[in-house]
Amino acid sequence: MSKLRVPGPGMDPDMAIDFPRPLKGPSSQHQLMTLLVDYWVNSDAWLPSRLIGALAADLGITASASATALSRLASRGVLEQSSAGRSSRYRITEGARKRVRSGLAQVSVFGEQSRPWDGSWTVIAFSIPETSRDVRELFRSRLRWRGFAPLFGAVWVSPQDHSEELESTCKAFGVDDFAIFRTADSTLRGKRFIDAWSPQEFRAQYQPFIDRFAPWLERLDAGTVTPAEALRVRTELMDAWRAFPWSDPDLPAELLPEAWPRTEAREVLVRLYDGLAPAALEHVEEAVAREAPDLAGSASVMPVRSGSY
Repeated sequence: MSKLRVPGPGMDPDMAIDFPRPLKGPSSQHQLMTLLVDYWVNSDAWLPSRLIGALAADLGITASASATALSRLASRGVLEQSSAGRSSRYRITEGARKRVRSGLAQVSVFGEQSRPWDGSWTVIAFSIPETSRDVRELFRSRLRWRGFAPLFGAVWVSPQDHSEELESTCKAFGVDDFAIFRTADSTLRGKRFIDAWSPQEFRAQYQPFIDRFAPWLERLDAGTVTPAEALRVRTELMDAWRAFPWSDPDLPAELLPEAWPRTEAREVLVRLYDGLAPAALEHVEEAVAREAPDLAGSASVMPVRSGSY
């Protein structure tokens, strides 16, 4: 079973919360976390396990798998657990909620090609002692999530301007030995920044996403998607989409070939995720009324289009 990592010296405890890394494929932990974030990220209400279990069943998750996933998310520090009589209750921890909101803000704009690029790159060079392997692993994971890739072992680059945020991230992880700067690729000799990636490696991941979810757009337009289907498809959609920033650095359009498939995939995401929201919320509210009526009005949705998490 996963355990909450012990923060390193000078490290913000929130950075040690051990979120399950998104995978290419469904997982009970990932789907339940997506479900809870989609409808209760702005609520601190305690959700009874019977309510979560009922909604999990609509996603095809068995009762035993749901219970195991909740227990593991609690052990990771993502959820906190409380008992109310004979039943257990869960909610997102405050530390996890802060990190989730930051992640949602990134996911909501990921793949949006209208953002201009100034042609400069953010570079960070850092050193983390061998005795702090956990901190180094978490820090590198954080860099990758923010679209960085290693040009060399401890020299990471991104075309986005993350300078101020990156300095705060270093402080949050207790990393003191670092240098951050912005520079143009043309000023360098030797290896180019774009060589930190191989765009063709993450190009192919979008077609299966499009093939899987685009057919639902026709049913959405026809108004034939049931509330239960809306909840399931919307959860699976976001669960699949939020894995992409781990493998795709969201390179600016200027650095990508024409007809890049991420653009079409994002169009599918926005139309379907936002379009399914009313019916999905209706289904969630029906489950709340049935399983936990005292929580009426606790669930809500926000459109990915706005990015206003």
